[in-house]
Amino acid sequence: MFTCKQWYRIAYHLLFRCIFLSDIVRLPPLCIVLDRYAWLGWYVKRIHLVRYYSPPRFTIAHVENMLVTVIHHCPNLELFTVEWPITSSFPAIADSLVTYSAKSLRSVQWKIGPDCLAGLIWALDALPSLVSVYIDFESTSTSVTPPDATSEEPEDTSPRLGTASHISLILNFLQQLTLRGHSEGFIEQAIGWSFPLLHSFTLDFVAHRNNLPDIAEFLKYHGSQLTFLDLNTIPALDLPGILAACPMLTSFSFNPDWRLPFHADQNDNAPATLLREPHSHITHLGMHQLLHAFLPPSHSAGNNAFGGGGLPQAATMLLQRTNDLTFSQLTRTLFPALKVVRVLNRTLLTGLERQNGPEDEGYARWERWEAQCKAEGVRLEDCTGALLGDLPLDSEDEWWEDEESEYEYEEGEEGQQRQKQEPEEQKQEDGLRPSNVKELRDLLDEIRRMSVTGPTSFLSEEGFAAIL
Repeated sequence: MFTCKQWYRIAYHLLFRCIFLSDIVRLPPLCIVLDRYAWLGWYVKRIHLVRYYSPPRFTIAHVENMLVTVIHHCPNLELFTVEWPITSSFPAIADSLVTYSAKSLRSVQWKIGPDCLAGLIWALDALPSLVSVYIDFESTSTSVTPPDATSEEPEDTSPRLGTASHISLILNFLQQLTLRGHSEGFIEQAIGWSFPLLHSFTLDFVAHRNNLPDIAEFLKYHGSQLTFLDLNTIPALDLPGILAACPMLTSFSFNPDWRLPFHADQNDNAPATLLREPHSHITHLGMHQLLHAFLPPSHSAGNNAFGGGGLPQAATMLLQRTNDLTFSQLTRTLFPALKVVRVLNRTLLTGLERQNGPEDEGYARWERWEAQCKAEGVRLEDCTGALLGDLPLDSEDEWWEDEESEYEYEEGEEGQQRQKQEPEEQKQEDGLRPSNVKELRDLLDEIRRMSVTGPTSFLSEEGFAAIL
């Protein structure tokens, strides 16, 4: 790496604090370096592997062995993230983390199959210092074909926990728990566990519609201290009961496509509200889905990853009415501390950008919602944190906007004099100034010299100590 030689000789070990690998072929050289200079592993705080593909001469077993080797050299590891499925390698990887990094490890992100649940419970029991846990349960086949091949019956995929079912976990430092996919088995076991510091819980049930976890029971035991709750499911949940069980929430995200009991009461022309009583602490509300609220059927059908595409017109209109009724309840009457309402669906924002904003009924709905938020003193945002409806500008639009803001129209003699001087000043500013050219030439010369002289070789631990 081309850096200042003095900095490289003394501080290059800082480059090993965070090991971020976006390409699996970088893993073998890392193993070689850590095997040769084992003392560098003491500086590693974070390992993050982004994606996996199967290059030539690489197998899952090879990757597993290399990961175990890297973990073996990192006794002070604090964050461990692997974004690809590690179901087959999970026992070896978890055992390595428990053996070499149990005291230091603070955050893990794993993608495993439901059949790894027993091993996951044992691993969490042996990692008591965890602060953040992210578990993505990958989907598995849930059907089998009988011998007559006439129909399919659901297969019992409930994991076999064995002695792990009797473990009562006590994670005294866990603050953030994130679950994705088929997590019903994990949540069922976690109901009886102890999370005294848990303040953030996220559940993304993806496109699954069956075997919904018992969220209400889980929050009955662990919701009293939560300040952040994010529930993204297609099946509707008991929203009033959930918020009643979480009195300290400040941020809450849900699916406004849920058909709730108060929607039926509204159809009967009876006064009904979303909540049983106001929630006094929520300041930020997030909304998932909403594809049918702003996009025409042609867009929402093709982009809806949650099975909502291709709905009949009557069902689409029912969803839109559900969205309107739910949003009408997001006021300071029920949420006295509300400051921000955010639309979280990135697919929705992409569709709005593609069609240059909402159209027809979607535009009318956006106007109603925007007017309601302004009347309540609430900010309506998209998933980027910008105002909903403020689409990103093209580069040319941004350039013209900057030009217009820089040279605003000025009245009187002063403005006329400035307009006369602008062409001459513009000619002088065009192109590179001599000082800029000299700086660029010096920089190019320095790069050439650095490319000729190779980087300093690795120092031993004794040599590093001698320099200090």
